[in-house]
Amino acid sequence: AWKIVSRLPPEALATAPGEYLAEHGPLYGAILALLALGSLLLARAGVHRHQAELQSEYERRFRRTLEDIELAAVALDRRGRVGFCNRYFQRLTGWDSGEVLGTAWLERFTPAPDRARMAALLATLDTPEQFPARYTCEVLTRDGGRRLLAWHNSLNIDAEGHPIGITAIGEDITDKERNEAAVRQLSQAVEQSPSIVIITDRRGGIEYVNPKFTEVTGYGIEEVLGKNSRFLKSGEKPAEQYRELWETIGRCGEWRGEFHNRRKNGELYWESASISALRDGAGEITHFLAVKEDITERKRLEAEVETRNRELAHAQALAEVGRMATMIAHDLRNPLSSVKVALQILSKQTAPSAETDELRTIAREQVAYMEAILSDMLTYARPQTPTLEWLSAERLLQTALGLAEYRLAGQGVVLETDYREGLPTFPGDPIQLRQVFANLVTNAAQATEDLPAGERRIRVGTGLDLSDVGTRIRIDICDNGRGTGEADASRLFEPFYTTRAKGTGLGLAIVRKILD
Repeated sequence: AWKIVSRLPPEALATAPGEYLAEHGPLYGAILALLALGSLLLARAGVHRHQAELQSEYERRFRRTLEDIELAAVALDRRGRVGFCNRYFQRLTGWDSGEVLGTAWLERFTPAPDRARMAALLATLDTPEQFPARYTCEVLTRDGGRRLLAWHNSLNIDAEGHPIGITAIGEDITDKERNEAAVRQLSQAVEQSPSIVIITDRRGGIEYVNPKFTEVTGYGIEEVLGKNSRFLKSGEKPAEQYRELWETIGRCGEWRGEFHNRRKNGELYWESASISALRDGAGEITHFLAVKEDITERKRLEAEVETRNRELAHAQALAEVGRMATMIAHDLRNPLSSVKVALQILSKQTAPSAETDELRTIAREQVAYMEAILSDMLTYARPQTPTLEWLSAERLLQTALGLAEYRLAGQGVVLETDYREGLPTFPGDPIQLRQVFANLVTNAAQATEDLPAGERRIRVGTGLDLSDVGTRIRIDICDNGRGTGEADASRLFEPFYTTRAKGTGLGLAIVRKILD
């Protein structure tokens, strides 16, 4: 059963919630606001705690990674103190982590000349956009040595995004830099080398030439890159020798020899070459290196020295022959004079028989021939010092040829002369020059002995030559004989060399010696 305890009219019931809210609303609102703020703070703290846990886990994994890499890893705070260094950095510098952590980087690891620059770098933490991502510097080691490291830098940022330090990963490039410096020095040495340097691939295609190559050959670098080095060949070396060259390189790794090559302008030049095979780590040939030296001038000098040595040896031999000829001529002239006197006495005897008269004539001719030989030998062995006079070419030739003209006519030799008028006088020794022209005319007459009498001709002419070196008097003595071959022509002026059965071969040698 229900019992009515109290009765509230509907009008009063409709107004009661509004009054209640008006009386208690601020309290409940304050409580709700406090609950919302507390929830927000708790949520935010949870987020921060979670982020911190994630950051801590990330840092642990990152540090483990840095410990395992074969690169130097260092973390510095804003003051430049070491907060972390990995084992590789410790091995590199020789310090233990306990001796490094918390120490000032500038004092422990930066060389004195570089400290100002490093301090300026740390100061850029206040302006992160100016902080360099890459930096190269030297690091001091425990034993006082220095290692060059190339650092890759990153900034450490706090929760508010402010830089709080640096994490740097560095590569030790000390040996690399030293090798690069050595390579640069080697490159400069090759570029400035006085020798030709050529590098080719396995097929002989040119990949590199130094400036000396251009200087010697005349070819520019762009003209030869990719070409086979055989384009320089002169064609004088047979193909078999080139095959032997490459076989030698493949077998021994090196070949040395000489080439006679052709420049761009067509000139030939000599070069001394050393060709080596370049191999990779597996021992396979990858390239060929040729170092060459232009020895054209050396070859010329060697040939000149060889020629001079031959001439000196020849001169020494001729000097010995001259001394011997002098001795022989001196020792034979007196006995020969006695024989000549005896023949003259015998020729004055009355009523000689025909046979005796013929023998005396032959003997006199042979004595005269021997006297001429002895006279030539003495003239060659003991040349006289020239006595200079002002001479006329025409009168000099008339005097020299006048003595031989009668004898030549008796031999059936026609002597023609053609003297140019108005030639200037010149200084010379008349006696020796007359002997020169007489010997030349005699030699010309002997050169025509194969021709019939009347067809043998000698022409003597004079003229005036004008050239860059001045005015010269030219004297020509020409014959119509058959001439001489190249082999004999190269030896015409050698003493005691003759192509005839009769004669000593001193006639032209005396001419050469007098004129010299």
